[in-house]
Amino acid sequence: MRDVVLNILLDNLGHFVSGEDISRQLGITRAAVWKYIKLLQSQGYPIESSTKKGYCLRQVPDILDDALLLRGLDTSVFGRKMEIHSSIGSTNARAKELALNGAPEGTVVIADEQVQGRGRLGRSWISPPGKGIWMSVVLRPRLFPQQASRITIMTAVAVANALKRSAQIEVGIKWPNDIVCGGKKLCGILNEVHAEPQVIHYAVVGIGLNVNFSQEDLPDGIKDLATSLKIEKDKEFCRVDIIRAILQEMEKSYLQRLNNDRFTELLKEYEAHSVILGKRVRVIGIGSELSGYAEGFGEDGSLILRLDDGRLETILAGDVSIRGESSYV
Repeated sequence: MRDVVLNILLDNLGHFVSGEDISRQLGITRAAVWKYIKLLQSQGYPIESSTKKGYCLRQVPDILDDALLLRGLDTSVFGRKMEIHSSIGSTNARAKELALNGAPEGTVVIADEQVQGRGRLGRSWISPPGKGIWMSVVLRPRLFPQQASRITIMTAVAVANALKRSAQIEVGIKWPNDIVCGGKKLCGILNEVHAEPQVIHYAVVGIGLNVNFSQEDLPDGIKDLATSLKIEKDKEFCRVDIIRAILQEMEKSYLQRLNNDRFTELLKEYEAHSVILGKRVRVIGIGSELSGYAEGFGEDGSLILRLDDGRLETILAGDVSIRGESSYV
């Protein structure tokens, strides 16, 4: 009933609706309406009350609420089941737990804060409350394990398209899993797969997107490497709008372009967003480093690197990092 009251207020955003009208629509007492209004106010909704006019939700706050997320979420699979946590160790860890217990494809775990956020290669991911989007999606793709990198490619393209639509910002993709803007990291993607040699049982793809960080919010060690939507656009964003857009773009690419001939089309879109193609880069592995020009990407998600002697080297994402010749990109 709380969500129904909220939706009535959202339908009348910026306008008053009387307690009598709400009680009549829902078949509950005006005292019950008042109870739900007080609950919503305690949860951060700026609802104005007037004895004569009723209740008015002045604006949609930046609150991670499944009622807000589901409102206008035009998907059939992604986000139909979701968990939202005020604080959690890791959304990927929770999503893997749900996947192991049979959670349906498209299940989403979202947190306002992660206290044990992780990126690739075991790196920690700074995930403070209210500043970003920390979310993971359970997938059950009909792919061979060697095709698992398609999930990262699909997600990167989906995030890029979603940000263009919801935040009016153009971003690039830095192989294999970073979304960048202005030469700095804006978002990271972590794809974890549970598989046997011939079948993927499930995959969990995590997305960590810096949204409302100011420059002062960034730790000293990453100030020169990271950015946020707020830093790039000089304004704050409603995270719910961006999450909705990401889930919609992910579902579209996942259902239509992951398993069939249209993956080539998806890979071309990934290449079009690439910030390293044609550039000289360094590939840094455990105890080794290669330099060369980024020539392209294979359908297995590999980087095709042209070495200085003209040979082509195929690099799998695995345990390597990539840098520009003298900078992050």
